[in-house]
Amino acid sequence: MDKIVFICTGNTCRSPMAEGLFRARGGEEKTGLTAASAGLFTQDGLPASQNAVTAAAERNADITAHRSQMLTEKLAQEARYLVCMTGAHYDAVCSQFPDCEGKVFTLLAEDVPDPFGGDLDTYRRTAAVIDKGVCAVIERLAET
Repeated sequence: MDKIVFICTGNTCRSPMAEGLFRARGGEEKTGLTAASAGLFTQDGLPASQNAVTAAAERNADITAHRSQMLTEKLAQEARYLVCMTGAHYDAVCSQFPDCEGKVFTLLAEDVPDPFGGDLDTYRRTAAVIDKGVCAVIERLAET
């Protein structure tokens, strides 16, 4: 099965929420893509932040088992789509993996704000933005 990989900086907040919301909204069934997530600057094995877990759970997405991973050449090559949270992430992915440029895009036209270090309400606002973008991605990919 092809993968859609959601990408952010540390892979403990935004991209795990996007991955979980993609699954919770039926994205895997509707698009035939397996959801994953990765970070550009992280270490492998970190759990999602507690506020990300809570904000995702409030939207029926369970990310309690999430563990961070770096975006590697192998993961980038295996993915059908690489979905970035910001324009800076997009630029970094295209720079690091130029062969993948045709499958890299941002979740939304505007950057998804980084809630790292914020309170639960900050994470809730970010989760709402991500949910909107994920639903649009599912709708667009389900049509193809």
